[in-house]
Amino acid sequence: MTTLIIGKSSNLSDSLYKKITDCHLISSRELLKDIHILSKYRDDKINIIFNNFQTATQINSLENASEYIMNSILVTANVLEYFNKTSINKIIYTSSSSVYGNNILCNEKDEVKPMHLHASLKVANEKLIEQYCDEHNIDYTIARIFNMYGSNDRFSIISKILDAFCNYKELTTVNNGNAIRDFIHIDDVVSVYLQLLNTQNVKILNIGTGNGSSIKNILDFLSNNGMRISTKNILKDELKASTADIRLLSQIVDTSDFIDVQEYLKKELDVCRK
Repeated sequence: MTTLIIGKSSNLSDSLYKKITDCHLISSRELLKDIHILSKYRDDKINIIFNNFQTATQINSLENASEYIMNSILVTANVLEYFNKTSINKIIYTSSSSVYGNNILCNEKDEVKPMHLHASLKVANEKLIEQYCDEHNIDYTIARIFNMYGSNDRFSIISKILDAFCNYKELTTVNNGNAIRDFIHIDDVVSVYLQLLNTQNVKILNIGTGNGSSIKNILDFLSNNGMRISTKNILKDELKASTADIRLLSQIVDTSDFIDVQEYLKKELDVCRK
């Protein structure tokens, strides 16, 4: 089975590519220039994983609004249209917990309440995938990933904590770090995706740990273990709480072995300290 991952620069794409046999990374920007680079796969039975979206560092910027929209949803639509009436085994769309808005314990059946453009475009992609797959009788999964960190990540707050400690920098916290988030390591996300490629009839799936942590609590934990990080604070509108209901996920994979974010940081910072 050939697996195509749309979105070449994604950290998740790179990690999946290392684990999936007969896997091909496709640049979304190259697809916008020439969709026919996919022609070699039209006769194959394929899986498609959509990781395409606006670059993480530019998610909150509308400096180039048309490019934002093209990267976020036009690429998805073009790929689906190109593979119309071909043999697609499975589609996975990488969505986000942000579609739930402020929700202390997010369940897959909860109403989506996007609070900004990024989340709204994720919802639009979800609906596009859902309708296309229903019309063409294709199995699909909308993967709503919570706060992912690890591997070559340079964007998450967890990576910034590591950078601040290891390079003697000041960490910028938002609203004193009080917001609750569900942090999941990329290795655990990859394990879930590998299982999903061989699992049918899971339309929407939360991918998180089910445990909420605040940056304030994480920093306090590290400080109590002799790893103090200097901080400065800014005030900003943000989601107050977002944690995953993982009852469905627990039926698909063993979540008991998922990496704990505090223990992960303690281990990584121990290496820096030495």
